[in-house]
Amino acid sequence: MKLNDVFKIITFILPTVMMFSCSFQKNKIAPDKSNKSMNSYQDINTNDQLDTLKQNSVVYFDLNKFSINARFSKILNDTVDFLYSHPDINVIIEGHTDKRGSDKYNIELGKRRANAVKTYLESRGIPSGKISIISYGSGRPIENGDKEDSYVKNRRAVIVY
Repeated sequence: MKLNDVFKIITFILPTVMMFSCSFQKNKIAPDKSNKSMNSYQDINTNDQLDTLKQNSVVYFDLNKFSINARFSKILNDTVDFLYSHPDINVIIEGHTDKRGSDKYNIELGKRRANAVKTYLESRGIPSGKISIISYGSGRPIENGDKEDSYVKNRRAVIVY
């Protein structure tokens, strides 16, 4: 009787597991290298994606902070999706600060901001080898000025493709 129960369990579980695992397989079609029009379309699509990502590649930070605000998760998740689908493309994360603070402090803060973005991408499965970081501190402001409006625009990390 126990063998019969084991058999019933196996006949129920095995098809369920097979059905569940098959539902997660991705339909992968190898690109046809001889079809130049298809490759041209893919190149155009990649360029369009890159243009869109470049327009939305900045993560802004609060004063003296390097934690990522949740409002930038879409930008970062779009970057993750793009890097997954284009394994040949690497990125550089540039860390920036406003001009307040010493050069040494700003370089370190810019590095922490760049690392925060890198860590986010890595936590979503992007290999660390695809991501480089650099800190410019306050050396490359996007806007010069001595008002908070200017400072806000300079506290950033930029994803460069």
